[in-house]
Amino acid sequence: MSGAERLAELNSDALAIITGSETQIGDLERRVETLRAQLDTERRRLSAALDELSARFYENARAEGAGAGNPLNLRSFRDAERDLGEQLMSCDGLASKLNGLSNLLTVSRNQFTPQGEDSPTVDVWRLVERIAMIKAQEEERSRLAREIHDGPAQVLANAILGLELCEQIARRSPEQLTDELARLKATMREGLLEVRRFQFDLRPSSLADRGLLLTLQRYINEYRTFFKLNVDLQLPDRLPTLNKDEELQTFRIVQEGLQNIQKHARATVVVVRLEANDEVLTATIRDNGRGFVPQQTESTLLSGAGLRGMGERAASVGGELLVESRPGGGTTITFSLPRAVTC
Repeated sequence: MSGAERLAELNSDALAIITGSETQIGDLERRVETLRAQLDTERRRLSAALDELSARFYENARAEGAGAGNPLNLRSFRDAERDLGEQLMSCDGLASKLNGLSNLLTVSRNQFTPQGEDSPTVDVWRLVERIAMIKAQEEERSRLAREIHDGPAQVLANAILGLELCEQIARRSPEQLTDELARLKATMREGLLEVRRFQFDLRPSSLADRGLLLTLQRYINEYRTFFKLNVDLQLPDRLPTLNKDEELQTFRIVQEGLQNIQKHARATVVVVRLEANDEVLTATIRDNGRGFVPQQTESTLLSGAGLRGMGERAASVGGELLVESRPGGGTTITFSLPRAVTC
């Protein structure tokens, strides 16, 4: 067998391997999509049951008079709904990984075809970068949809039910209306705070005007107010010069770390520290919460939408993310940005 024939055979073998991998990845994508559809159906069913339960409670309150019966406690149901949402997001994260791998295999397969041999200029790494960007956008959309559902949307739904109850009370027991209106007003205030927090999380408008240090101070002050959590913020007098993307990614890493603490850590004390020397800028987020085993989070929400996203943000500006944690021992997340990158 000549050298040319041998090369052709190896090329054919490579093409067969890639094609087989594409088939396997396609099968995995279909299985993930099936699981996602099942989880989505279950979450919709639970959400509908919650709405029905809330409506039934208020109907009973109308019939029996304001203040009758025990307070409605939906925490366990909300926790179950949130768990399903986390599983859905993990499915979305896995689907994004598989889709990115499928796209890369397609590009690779084309390189081994006769047409591909004449077109060696495909920039695979640029494609990887584009896929990663699309994946991050999709994960952010999923997170925002969940935040809206669990926050402002739920507050508004409860407010509507509360207004309907007030209407019934006004007809039957006007003297009890004041108490119900006070409760409803408190609910709406809570909703307004949630919307404002949501808006600030989306776009830290002060970052461009005030810089990273003042924006972090403002954000953490609001974080303390919203979540009643003790956060010790330690900042230097000044930071090295950062470009806009480096400032934004540093802020988002701290923000995502604090959001993960609020949602998962059950911490009572949090420390956020920024420091810089001649070689590196370092941001550290440390909590005394329940901790976890980092090696076991690859298929969980923490990895799917939190830690992995933070790692990608760090890498996008040439930095590194280190996660140290153990069950019962809290968590420390360290973002390091070499000074050479910031110059």
